[in-house]
Amino acid sequence: MRRILISALLVIGSIGAIVHGSTAQRQSGQPLPPLPNIVVIIADDLGWQDTALPLTDRPTALNQRFRTPNLLRLAAEGVKFTDAYAAAPLCTPTRVAELTGRMPAQTRVTHIAWLQDQDYTVLYPPPGPPVLISPAWNLNGLSPQSGFARTYSGPVLPEILRRAGYRTIHVGKAHWAPPGTPGADPHAMGFDINIGGSGAGEPGSYLGQRNYQSPPRATVKMDVPGLEQYHGTDTFLTEALTIEANKAIDAAVTDNKPFFLHLAHFAVHTPIQADERFLSHYASSGLSPV
Repeated sequence: MRRILISALLVIGSIGAIVHGSTAQRQSGQPLPPLPNIVVIIADDLGWQDTALPLTDRPTALNQRFRTPNLLRLAAEGVKFTDAYAAAPLCTPTRVAELTGRMPAQTRVTHIAWLQDQDYTVLYPPPGPPVLISPAWNLNGLSPQSGFARTYSGPVLPEILRRAGYRTIHVGKAHWAPPGTPGADPHAMGFDINIGGSGAGEPGSYLGQRNYQSPPRATVKMDVPGLEQYHGTDTFLTEALTIEANKAIDAAVTDNKPFFLHLAHFAVHTPIQADERFLSHYASSGLSPV
């Protein structure tokens, strides 16, 4: 059970084969191989030069600035893809596309889910008179139930895997739908376990000392749920989520249960807050602490 298939969006294209096996095997009555464990890792707002891993034929100056040894190891032991196409480089459209396997043009989830029935783009209106009329896009994101206003509803990956016998685990940022709507709850999206996921598009804070909560006067609360055991500690949010992800993996292994781990860190999304453990390296690199 310690066999882990580490992948990303490409895993969606092979789910049919992983879950159902070949038609010939089933017809012949041959036993199917054990289901592989699946780990999908998402880093929010991470630029293509924001790690030590070069995604071109040679390292860039920015690559040389960062220390990400685990990513280097992951690439060395696996496969690195250096060309990709982002259909919608925004939070909610990307996450909905990942879970549904459908492009934003199909789901009509084309922008960030903000508050229920509210268009996020009104916060940043274009200068001058409008030149295009905005379409009636699904500003309430993804929904597990059809008929909820301004949402897309359809089959989702975690639910498919759960029905196939997987333990489905979500850790970190969800943001498939605005707070208070059905799609904001990872459990409703087919996840057996939810650690920290909600309709929030960013954490209130990355700092355990601040309980991962928004400032008292924040207009919209983005508190991270379910991490109360780390409140008041010096545990950075990324570390807390990783600890809990490891616990969930260990529990699945103990229970001899194949698992799908959807590890969606809030980092490196705003608010910009440092993990004190790693400041010394970057201070010695000549960067400003601000």
